[in-house]
Amino acid sequence: MVRVGLAGLGFMGGTHAQCYAALPNAKLVAVADPEPDRRKQFADTYGCKAFPSVEELVASDIDMVDVCMPTYLHEQAVTTAAAAKKHVFCEKPMALTAADCDAMIAAVKRARVHFLVGHVIRFWPEYAAIKRILDSGRYGKVRWASAVRLSPPPTWAWKGWLTDPTLSGGAVLDLHIHDLDCLAWILGMPKTISAAAVRAATGGLDNVWTTTTGHPNRAVGFAEGSLDMPAGFPFTMGLKVVLEGASIEFSSRLSPSVLVALPDGSVEHPEVPQPEVPATAGAGSAGNISALGGYFVEVKYFVDCVEKGEAPTVVTPEEAKDAVALCVAAAESAVAGRPVSL
Repeated sequence: MVRVGLAGLGFMGGTHAQCYAALPNAKLVAVADPEPDRRKQFADTYGCKAFPSVEELVASDIDMVDVCMPTYLHEQAVTTAAAAKKHVFCEKPMALTAADCDAMIAAVKRARVHFLVGHVIRFWPEYAAIKRILDSGRYGKVRWASAVRLSPPPTWAWKGWLTDPTLSGGAVLDLHIHDLDCLAWILGMPKTISAAAVRAATGGLDNVWTTTTGHPNRAVGFAEGSLDMPAGFPFTMGLKVVLEGASIEFSSRLSPSVLVALPDGSVEHPEVPQPEVPATAGAGSAGNISALGGYFVEVKYFVDCVEKGEAPTVVTPEEAKDAVALCVAAAESAVAGRPVSL
């Protein structure tokens, strides 16, 4: 049984807590949050201890720490947990800068603890199904890929930290990172980033369009992201991949959600296995994804890694750092109005 300490009890913390409650080999034994009422709510719901700080959390009797704190606090929380010899799951993005990522990687390596950054798209059933199709080589080489992620502003964030670009990195680092990481995952790391952006009223680059070139297979990638859509706009995510012998599309607005279009005019809908997640109590959360879906898959994956003593391989710390580097380059390109080399 893996004993879990959860730091940060906002939307994502609430989501992860439900995942642990549904796992037979994990137990949420401690939580940490600066808000007393929220700490008590989680402690009462899950029957666990509650602490006001991550420093007190890591000193308790736990095996791993799940960091769901705001991005600007990730580096401090992860290095603190590693110093206490706790395995660490950290929500994406890994950090605000590559330098902070380096400090986190050094800390977990020094402590010899397992470390996973929650790039949930790599675990999301539809994206994982498409990656399996691409890896099979069934339809030849990828020619180009295009990803999209659109959302109203994240008004649920604690003290509005997500709308402050100095704390969150804006949509580029908090939202767009999903799709830039996805493109690197399926196409390999690019050599050049070209981006354009429109600032939100908060000043953040909350509407962004990025082209990635120089991938190892010479494919071209494109990603569109916004955290600035009107309140009534439904959260939308999707991916198109055009290959030599077919095109594949996933859209959260399609049903079935994945289709493969073939040159002969036929269309196939590949099977997308969905995780079976037992219903659990929740301490309250709000956000743009209602189903546990890929969140459950990634949390289960890390718990299993900790239980087996195996280092995670689906997302390495170095790949999580690369995702941050892609976002930093996209922001630089958008502001400077020129391509940026990686």
